[in-house]
Amino acid sequence: MRLLVVLFFTLISAGCALKPEPAPLLSMPKKPSLQSQRFQVEYQTEHAAPKVKSVQLPAHAVSKNQTVVIVADKTSVTDTLYGQLTEALAAKQLKVVAEGAQADYTLSIHQLDLELIEDTEYQLVKPKKPLPLFDEVAKQFPVQQCATILGQVSMRLTHKKTGDVVWFAKSSIDSASFHREPLIYSFEQQQLIKNELEVATFVHEQNSEEARMARVNQEVTIPAYQTITRMNEFKKEQGPCNRTEISALTPMMQYYLSSILIDKIKVQ
Repeated sequence: MRLLVVLFFTLISAGCALKPEPAPLLSMPKKPSLQSQRFQVEYQTEHAAPKVKSVQLPAHAVSKNQTVVIVADKTSVTDTLYGQLTEALAAKQLKVVAEGAQADYTLSIHQLDLELIEDTEYQLVKPKKPLPLFDEVAKQFPVQQCATILGQVSMRLTHKKTGDVVWFAKSSIDSASFHREPLIYSFEQQQLIKNELEVATFVHEQNSEEARMARVNQEVTIPAYQTITRMNEFKKEQGPCNRTEISALTPMMQYYLSSILIDKIKVQ
């Protein structure tokens, strides 16, 4: 009996010794170094000069050091614009006095209009030097549509004693032609691993007990990582475009158009 027990354990030990060790666990391969870089592209549109019409009548000569009262009861003139008009008239050597005071002339502000018009289309500018992914940018974002405001200002200078109109003028310009800035957009060229899940799945499957036994004394090649290049984060860096950004230009547009007109007054 004792001999049978010893023989039984001997057979079991021999069987265990004959069973091969499973292949070692596979490790995830080291990921390649991924690179990213930002680039800029430019969008431009055509610009127009301000439209200006100015007529000065010979009924009364406007002379240096004469006084002018500014009347803007038909429009909303801010304190800032009033001060800018005063400075512009002073540059023409005309003195602004308070409303109600004795003055040689009345400068009436008849129009200070701001109107949203059709959007301005900005075209993508092809760079002089080749730019990575430019063709993709041109395909996805060939143009940019920007809100546009038309500003219009009209004035009239009247001889106060006689009521004769001495001068009248009107000017207008759109916001794109006023600021004249190109639109600058940036994007990121980024490398990504496109088969990371496949590699992880392969390693996981090969580390199962069954797979480790099946690949004893066999070499297994882990799939290599494959990278692709994509464009990310396409965003505007410079240039007014949306309504809020364009609306912020209106005070400067009004001053610009007003100063153009006042500069047209002929002072002797």
